[in-house]
Amino acid sequence: MSILSVKVIPKSGRSELKFEGEMLKVWLKSAPEDGKANDELVRILAKKFDISRAMIEIIRGKSTRNKTVDITGISVEEIKKTLA
Repeated sequence: MSILSVKVIPKSGRSELKFEGEMLKVWLKSAPEDGKANDELVRILAKKFDISRAMIEIIRGKSTRNKTVDITGISVEEIKKTLA
């Protein structure tokens, strides 16, 4: 289980992931309405780390840009190595 602090930038026109310090910054194409940005966030993380979407849960910040995300099945070190 990995707990990550995530900052999302919705409606950015691109999909990208990057660590800034200990925070994962994620640019999303979707608008923050009707859960579309949250769905895109989960989809992007699952695809990037090759895990099931069910292994990713937004545990805090569902309606804000700053989120806490729980990812099961991959360590923070593996996440950072994948994004390096």
